[in-house]
Amino acid sequence: MRRPSLLVSVRCADEVSSAVDGGAEIIDVKEPLHGSLGLASPETLAACSAVVPEQLLWTLAGGELLDRRRHLEGRGDRDATTPSTVIFLPELKRLPYAVKFGLSRCRGIEWTGIFQDLTASLPVTVRAIPVAYADWQAAGSPAVPAVLDAAILCGWSTVLVDTFDKAESGSLLDLVSVETLQDWVAQASRHGVDVVLAGRLSLQDVSAVAACEPMAVAVRSAVCVGGRNGRVNTRLVQMVASECHNGSVNVRQNSIIENELKGVKL
Repeated sequence: MRRPSLLVSVRCADEVSSAVDGGAEIIDVKEPLHGSLGLASPETLAACSAVVPEQLLWTLAGGELLDRRRHLEGRGDRDATTPSTVIFLPELKRLPYAVKFGLSRCRGIEWTGIFQDLTASLPVTVRAIPVAYADWQAAGSPAVPAVLDAAILCGWSTVLVDTFDKAESGSLLDLVSVETLQDWVAQASRHGVDVVLAGRLSLQDVSAVAACEPMAVAVRSAVCVGGRNGRVNTRLVQMVASECHNGSVNVRQNSIIENELKGVKL
């Protein structure tokens, strides 16, 4: 059985050490207040990238593919439609392994060409990863099988399957059966495409998702005290890592969260 890596999303440099100490193998940087794939500030990206251990990969959330942000102040030579991610990436001392772009509002349009153009605009060592939303109706995005087909056809290395609506749509396993996830991963794997699975996963969800043999299982809310917008906790990361790698559910998760919220020293 393939053992997936554990990806933990962080929002600041302090959370990087908590995630790494807990057993995270891939560090992803995002700002959860800005949405499913909220883009962190250039300062946050620089600070986080500087403290990720060299032996670990790091990635970042680049927002939605169709979101075009105005260029950063002082960079008037760049087209105003260029995503700000592309502008400040070369300024990072350590470039990310990959940047993830969501496909909300892409249903019914020729989005693959846009994605290819964006991929070509990144530094040559940085991959672009399309994000297929399991709640594709809410996101207005292509359905997951269509994104996997596009990745296979275009030769993209990785697809992230996530949830778009972090408030109403439920978790990945509320939306998709384990059997369907297994089929998606198997189909992609046959064609050399890796799949990362995410989407409001709880500790109890992780073993079932890991058993689908994705390249990685990605979490944030499950390892945070106070939910998705809370703070990464090393002990919670340790429990999720154990579940991801060994399938051992630890029933202490709720007590740790409750005690941390009450200020109890553990």
